[in-house]
Amino acid sequence: MSTISATNPTTPRTQSSSQSITSAVNQTLGKDDFLKLLTTEMRNQDPLQPMDNKDTIAQLAQFSSLEQMNNLATSVGDLKTSLTSFMQQSLLTQGSALIGKQVSGRDTDGVTVISGIVDSVQWLNGNPQLSLLQTDGSLKTLEMNQITDVSK
Repeated sequence: MSTISATNPTTPRTQSSSQSITSAVNQTLGKDDFLKLLTTEMRNQDPLQPMDNKDTIAQLAQFSSLEQMNNLATSVGDLKTSLTSFMQQSLLTQGSALIGKQVSGRDTDGVTVISGIVDSVQWLNGNPQLSLLQTDGSLKTLEMNQITDVSK
């Protein structure tokens, strides 16, 4: 594969400028750009010195690898989304099993003890929150990970 130089030929090339160019190219070039470069290279090759078959096969193998990595990245992203949703539903289900039970736990400060009967469960700020009915009729919230005692 031909090397594309993005530096000024009159300026000496340093390792740091080469690394920054490589980093920029890796961040901006995708599979469509790769195919465009490959077809442009094939279109503009010297007819008296055509590209070697080994080079063409190596470039096609690189393209195939790039395509597979993109597909894998998409699949991993989809899996992450599904697992996150599953975890949220699981935690809400666990919280709903506590409805009607006496629960105690420490508030976010770690000192104040909150106690009450679980009235409802809701998903807020990335965590399941229990709404506790206090003996005086007021409602307090407690995150599930702050529970220290469950009874009844």
